[in-house]
This record gives sequence, structure tokens and C-alpha cells, in this order.
Amino acid sequence: MQLLMWVPFVFALSVLVYAAVLDFRKREVSNRLWCFAYPIGCAMTLGGLGFGLFDVGAVLVSVLVCVFLGVGLVWSGFYGGADIKALLFIALSAPTIPLALSPALNVPSLPLVLTVFCNSTLLSLIWPLSIFSLNLKDTLKGNRLFEDLPLALPQKIRLFFTTRRTTIEKMEGLRYFPSEQIEVQNGQPTRKFLRVMKAETDLTKCYNELNTYKHLYKEGVLASPTIPTILFFAVAFGVAPLGNLFFWAVTLLVM
Repeated sequence: MQLLMWVPFVFALSVLVYAAVLDFRKREVSNRLWCFAYPIGCAMTLGGLGFGLFDVGAVLVSVLVCVFLGVGLVWSGFYGGADIKALLFIALSAPTIPLALSPALNVPSLPLVLTVFCNSTLLSLIWPLSIFSLNLKDTLKGNRLFEDLPLALPQKIRLFFTTRRTTIEKMEGLRYFPSEQIEVQNGQPTRKFLRVMKAETDLTKCYNELNTYKHLYKEGVLASPTIPTILFFAVAFGVAPLGNLFFWAVTLLVM
């Protein structure tokens, strides 16, 4: 009977993978996908409650955790609307982990949506390390990254992990997030570096502004190569039956 819990799990994983592909290619996930996925996911959860596969309390906790995370992450600007819709879809469609493959690595008290959030956070740390490796490689080759820019050392360290120097054309083609913008003071345009680029930023508007002052970026523009958060959600959701990787990684570090 417990094998039936894999049905909503596989369905939710399929939806997340498809959403991740859309977000990666178009930087947008159509609401039509969620209008299709939500009713089916909720119907499966209701069916699971009827067959005793899920507990009402577990579903409520899953939704409450999702709402709590969603409010904080949207307010901070780290997550966009599609990311929160994906989290809520997980909370409503797959409230618990089905037949864990490695029970010893799981934390039974944690809802599946929280496990996915924790695992995706851990997996997302790989991306800044890869950017750091590419920048380090360029530096060793003698390529300039930030040396010609008026930046303090802490800024350079942060940008070393988050940005790449590229052309405006390449940045637009790859849909990178610009790490700088133009600020006009007394009629004089100057380059201003951004501490945070919110997920809901209008990239087209940013690109148009940079192109207007293209002459200021002859040496290239600093931009952040990004991977859609939903992609990390999909991977984290897929490995969730193996356990809460983030929880145990933190536990090992503390010990």
C-alpha cells in the first residue's frame, strides 16, 4: 500500500523537472502549468488521506511551513513567484517522503517540503564554487576581473564567487543577471555595483539601460550566471528519499 505514495511523488517530480526546463530556457514558468498540476496534486493528496497514506496533520504542517518560508523568501527578494508556486505545489502534492531508501538519513519530523528546501540550499552552494573556480582560472591566466574597478576588498571577494566579466551581448543571450547598473548624478552616468539582484527583476529593462551606456563597458560588464531555483528544487526533490542531506551535513560540521 505504501508503494502508492510513489505515485504523487513521481507526478510532482515530473512537474518540477518540466518547470525547471521552462525556467531555464525562458526564465518564466507559465501559470498554465500550475493550473494543470495543482488540481491533480491536490486530488492525489485527498486520495492519500482517504486511503490512510497521509496524515491530516502532516499535510497542514507541510502547507504552514511552505507559507512561512514563502513569505520570508519573497520579501527578501531571493525567490520569485514561480519558486513559491513550486514550493506550495510540493507541500500540497507530496506532504511526506515515500518509502525512504535510506531511513537512517531521514529526519521523520521534517515535512518533505522542508527537506527539499534544505537539500536545494545545500546543492545551490555548488554554483558559487564553480564561478569561483572559473574566475580563479582566468586570474591565473592573467585576465583582469575587478582590478580596474573602484571596489573594496570585501566587494571583490563577494563578486569573485558570484559574477563573471562578459560582454553585454553575451549577458543578454545567456540571460545573466547584471551585477551593476547605471546611476546618473548631476547629468554624469557612473557605474554602480549591486549588492542584491532580486529574482523578480525586469532583465529586459536592465539590458536596455546598459546598452544605452554601452561605451562605459568597453572592458566588459559584471554579470551573475544564474541557475533557476526550481532546478535545484527538482534535484533536491528527486534525492529527498535518500535523506535530508543538508541536515546531516550541518550536523557533521557541528560535531
